[in-house]
Amino acid sequence: MDEEDYLREQKAEHIKYHGKEYDAFLVGGSKAGAIHSDKLSEIDGYKYYNCWLLSGNFEDYYNYCKYIINTAHPKKILLHISTSEIAQFDREAKGDIYEIPAVMSGNSKVAEVTKFLFKNLSVSWDTITAKGDSYPVEKTGERNLTKYYAYYRDHKDTTTYYDYLMKAQVDPYLPRLINGTKDKTDLVNSNLSYLKKIKQLCDKNKVELQVFLGSLFIGEMVGYEGNSFYNWLTQMVEITGGLWCFNNYNELVYNPFNYYNARHYYYEMADLMIDRMSGKQTGHDDFGVYLTPDNIASEIAVRRAKTDEIREYYKKTGTIPLRDYDDASNITRDSQYLNN
Repeated sequence: MDEEDYLREQKAEHIKYHGKEYDAFLVGGSKAGAIHSDKLSEIDGYKYYNCWLLSGNFEDYYNYCKYIINTAHPKKILLHISTSEIAQFDREAKGDIYEIPAVMSGNSKVAEVTKFLFKNLSVSWDTITAKGDSYPVEKTGERNLTKYYAYYRDHKDTTTYYDYLMKAQVDPYLPRLINGTKDKTDLVNSNLSYLKKIKQLCDKNKVELQVFLGSLFIGEMVGYEGNSFYNWLTQMVEITGGLWCFNNYNELVYNPFNYYNARHYYYEMADLMIDRMSGKQTGHDDFGVYLTPDNIASEIAVRRAKTDEIREYYKKTGTIPLRDYDDASNITRDSQYLNN
């Protein structure tokens, strides 16, 4: 099965039957799908399973952390925050494949299967027969990005690449540079409440919890910059005591070729995040910053200033600054996956 199927159920079933084979689990939304489980072991030596979910949210993160702890008894949970969680607390309203699966909720498995098979037979069959190439998730959980690298391989013009993969997603964000972002206090509070529950759950069961924010393309990043996000980030730092934030202004986020669409990064960006967290020398010292209660205020001031610069650029040009394929900020240019 691939990610277009009931991914939440696939993940839960794998944890149920194979969870004890792992020391640690990565939990996060679809951005985290690009993180290789074997690469994660470089942080702490643990064997990881990547439990990424489509449209990740804090309600699901808590439910999966609880299920993982009760079922697999891990040493560690590595929680990946996508930043898009600030837009919606849960995702069940999006459709059936976003619901908590029966294996976790305790509801009838038979009823769940029946619901999917007989909900609309004609639509279901048409969907199945019309389905193109399958891109199953990897055995250790990570997302299969083959089709994205294939497009990249044949489209290396910056304008073509950006316009096809990103422009439609980015355009709605750009007016927020002028109009500001909406107040998200209620969502922020809900997310923080569940982050506290996750930390309490881990503390109670003597499970290490490490939290980090994944990288964002500049086109998505500007859509969240504002007081609600800064408040959210500040309080997450206070709750955790410190976290890595790769959602920061740095040279790499301006290059669209480091991302396979406006909301997701490639394997190479994921690898670089792990290298930074494991203390390796990378040559990209501005990529990511470790936030603490002592430096969060100054880092937010830096973000505000950089956002102001991009706002002025947008006023003059109607777009955002981008780097080209040949620019040194493109770290995917020599990717091994472009040759597959």
